[in-house]
Amino acid sequence: MTGVVVGTVGVVYAVVGLLGAWLLRRLPVRGRTEGLSAAGVAAVRGGGRAALAVVAVELWRAGAIEVGRSGRLRRLVHSAPGRGTAPLHRALRSALGRELSLADAAVAPAVRRARAELLAEMAGRGLRCGRARLAASALLALASAGTAVALAVRGDLATGLPLAALALAVPFTPARTPAGHRLLRDLRRLHPLPEADAAANAAADTDPAEAGLLTALHGRRALRLLAPGFAAPAGLLGRRTARETVARSEGDAFGFGTVPTSVLSSGDSHGA
Repeated sequence: MTGVVVGTVGVVYAVVGLLGAWLLRRLPVRGRTEGLSAAGVAAVRGGGRAALAVVAVELWRAGAIEVGRSGRLRRLVHSAPGRGTAPLHRALRSALGRELSLADAAVAPAVRRARAELLAEMAGRGLRCGRARLAASALLALASAGTAVALAVRGDLATGLPLAALALAVPFTPARTPAGHRLLRDLRRLHPLPEADAAANAAADTDPAEAGLLTALHGRRALRLLAPGFAAPAGLLGRRTARETVARSEGDAFGFGTVPTSVLSSGDSHGA
């Protein structure tokens, strides 16, 4: 009788922990999408790395940076990044005062700060889970998995193993909220990739803002169509590029000023 009670309590604890971990990654249901930049859309889809890739593509299409054969990027000093640049654009362009791979530019202090601020903004809009919520969700999921494993060890394999598998899967689900999922779904419908036979014209004619938004929405598929000459050597299609050690103490050498935020209207708002 005692074993049955302990088993029941264990199941309840495991289920409650699993539900709590899942809810932390699924709330809030609604978010704010007005005035969202392409980099912000990319951050919702794939986090800081995706956002940085979009910014690099936008700067390249605007003629503000170029890529060498080694895969290192460099700033074109005679070319400004254009209107409506956001802090991450300014930080990356500033970091490229010397030739760097995109991976090395990503660890420059100002670029790290700008990426963190962008992710915090997306969490504040209700489109992504913040770091604290992700950590709390992971802890609850691990606690639930531990309880479920204990149930399996006690002999309740039919209940313990499925609960443990579900709990361990929670930390690997996307960090975006339902509002973020809806945003990506709606924008992908409004901004599909061009057909394969129109890819050459699209690569030449798409302006930086549209190229950035398509990259934010479709990732590598868009890069292969719209920016293969940049994305491949820069390592955005998966190939490793040349790396060098970036000094972590350069501080304000990678600083950036306050600039207007790029606005790309999604044509839809999911409310506050």
